[in-house]
Amino acid sequence: MIITNREEVIDKAFGVFVRMNYEKASIITLAKACGVTKTGIVYYFPHKLDLFMAVADKYVLKMHEPENKFETPADTLEKFIGQYVVGVAASMKRIVELIDDNCSPHDCSPNFYYFHFLSQVRMYYPGIRQKIEKIYRQDYDLWEKVIQKAKNSGEIRNDTDVKKTATMFRQMFLGLSYEQAFLNGLNVDELAENFRYIYSLLKA
Repeated sequence: MIITNREEVIDKAFGVFVRMNYEKASIITLAKACGVTKTGIVYYFPHKLDLFMAVADKYVLKMHEPENKFETPADTLEKFIGQYVVGVAASMKRIVELIDDNCSPHDCSPNFYYFHFLSQVRMYYPGIRQKIEKIYRQDYDLWEKVIQKAKNSGEIRNDTDVKKTATMFRQMFLGLSYEQAFLNGLNVDELAENFRYIYSLLKA
């Protein structure tokens, strides 16, 4: 397949960067994955770091912004939990479609490769810490807003600690994602079940 635009270059380069350390992913390797010459890559991205940052912008920063997962939070915490899980599943599906070519030489799940990519982004993307902190904060703020609303409406107990509860949901997702990435990848049904159990403990 011949690459004809910038977005296709980013998508194909993502497939390279998730499987290969940044240092080893040469422009030649990236060009081959994109089906173009080295000049074809450099036309859009003069330096490898420019391409790497564009990939990270699309598949880390933009993908994990809350507003890109769902337009408006649901009215109740119970419904938001379902909405959040659907958003996670949609993001996973998109990533798996780009990564999973059924030829992993190391029997690793697509989720594992994605975590590998995240570690590379943390190491090589200039100023990424502040951007990651912003995404984390946005996600925590979203959970806290929904939980506070549920507390005010009587949906959950009035002695609920909003910040700690937001942390429970958020870290359940991150912890399960990381743990299962080393096996078969995140089990979304199990995540939903765990979320529902936490919710049952909060019910008024």
